[in-house]
Amino acid sequence: MSFRKITIKSGNEESTLEVTKEEYQRYYRPWWQQKKHEQRNREAMEQNGYTEESYEAWRDNASEGAGIPDVELQGVDELVEKKLLLGVLADAMDSLLPEERELAMKVFGEEMQVSEFAKEHGQPRTTVSSKKMVVLGKLRAFFRERGLDV
Repeated sequence: MSFRKITIKSGNEESTLEVTKEEYQRYYRPWWQQKKHEQRNREAMEQNGYTEESYEAWRDNASEGAGIPDVELQGVDELVEKKLLLGVLADAMDSLLPEERELAMKVFGEEMQVSEFAKEHGQPRTTVSSKKMVVLGKLRAFFRERGLDV
């Protein structure tokens, strides 16, 4: 088993740890890759005239007063509307049978191919496609009953 020494810095403190190669690959390498990705984004933005502070604001979605002209924060009305729509969607999903709910979650939510879903469940693709249309019809009817146009 091979070991690797890593150094972790936080503020003024610095620690050195000895980890196995597997631990390094599983935990520390993805973290390092994310930091490098952020650094490359920061450098690219700075080449386009943005400052380090505006990059941090962009990354944290706090662009107000940071000099990023294109990003707009959502208004309270939009957030309330989204929350209400998500509530209606949750009610619509609850109105479906468990099999229908799974089909809707996979095919509509996770954008799984109908053929993949059919293979997973050992059903013909045409059968699953027909069930998908039935579920879609039920969801449309549910939304229309609540005054939402789809």
